[in-house]
Amino acid sequence: MQERVLDKNKLAKTEDWVGNNIAVTCPVCGKVYVVSGALHPEGRKCPDCGESVGHVDKKGENAKLYWE
Repeated sequence: MQERVLDKNKLAKTEDWVGNNIAVTCPVCGKVYVVSGALHPEGRKCPDCGESVGHVDKKGENAKLYWE
């Protein structure tokens, strides 16, 4: 499994982070999707291919993206 830990201060152009919400691009299919720490406490799968999972904690302090 591959994992990318997001850094608030070094986001890619295809990423965003506000509070406990992140926007990421699926590394498998390229779909951009939003993950909320409040709405998706267990993380959220890519809504297009389901192959990646974005996760951000409820406090908005840590975020990651992982995929096979």
